Amino acid sequence: MQTRTRDGLVLLLVGVLLGGGLAWLLGRRRESPPAAPRALDAVPAGALLVATLDLPALRASPAFAPFLREEREIPGLGKVRDVCGFDPVAALTEVAIAIPAAGEGGDFGLVAAGAIQDQALLACASKVIEARGGKPVVAGLGGFRAVRDSSAEGRGEIAVRPGGPILLGGGAYLRAMVDAVEGRAATVGASAAHDDIARAVGEGAARVTVVLTPEQRAELGRELALGGAGRAPAASIVAGGAAVALGPEIAVHAAVLCDAEAPCAELGAQLRAARDARAGDLATRLLGLGGVLERVAIAADGKALHARVKLSAEEAGALVERLASLRGLRQPSLAPREPPAPAEPPALGDAAAPRGDAGAPPPDAIIAPRQRPRPDDAGAP
Repeated sequence: MQTRTRDGLVLLLVGVLLGGGLAWLLGRRRESPPAAPRALDAVPAGALLVATLDLPALRASPAFAPFLREEREIPGLGKVRDVCGFDPVAALTEVAIAIPAAGEGGDFGLVAAGAIQDQALLACASKVIEARGGKPVVAGLGGFRAVRDSSAEGRGEIAVRPGGPILLGGGAYLRAMVDAVEGRAATVGASAAHDDIARAVGEGAARVTVVLTPEQRAELGRELALGGAGRAPAASIVAGGAAVALGPEIAVHAAVLCDAEAPCAELGAQLRAARDARAGDLATRLLGLGGVLERVAIAADGKALHARVKLSAEEAGALVERLASLRGLRQPSLAPREPPAPAEPPALGDAAAPRGDAGAPPPDAIIAPRQRPRPDDAGAP
């Protein structure tokens, strides 16, 4: 075989091998699984409220981590790990909650993304249903598998697929979420109004956006107009939202979008007056909110109204813990309290006798709140 012929065959073989390798790599790329969907990818268009939580960021925050590390329990059954053998929440990275603008009261959807164990989750949900005396039924729903209690129709169901997400909802709205995540229906990402208010409040580990429908705005205007003449400034609200950004300080940024500048400015003045009145309220100060409210800067910017405040991590943690404990304070005591013994009426000659609590104000005395100097809201950033 001549040298030239041999070299040609070698080059041809190398070309075939390179071409085959390139084709194999391209084929592997086409076969690679798609990126895991975001929680918002499963929220259908037309949502009234959308809330998102960045769980890794919250777990890393000293203010919120203690609440996410707590052992979760299923009422009446015990700890989740004991019932299911694992905690499904521990591996989640993102949660979205949605309330549809159109639908019956109580409709909502929850989407969770992360490292999903689909079969284990279905088994866990079935155990919980059986432990409560129900009858679990597992069925296909598009590319998802869903479990529900056939003895309690209308109470919602859980749907999951390999790789996620997890969907929790009921009836038609759960199916709308499946259609959204599988590309058969529009998602909330196509909503310009939700996008506008999300940009107004900025990014955050926790964020909520609310967009009113024209019918809801008209109803709000009618209700507010009952208390006085003319159109109330709050009736001009188109959307609202808030975001919590975590860092060395915790920054809370809330905003509303109005349909005109004048009512937005008037609404800002009303909110500043309400803030000052509420900050001096005794109950507000007992909760530790008085100082926080005094620092809230409220300022209008065209058709937008912004409210901002920053808290230290320690301050935010104490405030969250105090608010979370309110539910326990409201619950009645298990043991009935003994009624206090009736006090004996004082003798006529004792009317002017000094009392041990003479320095305390009478029960109906009004204690004027201490006023603190405030920054100019109109110039707030």
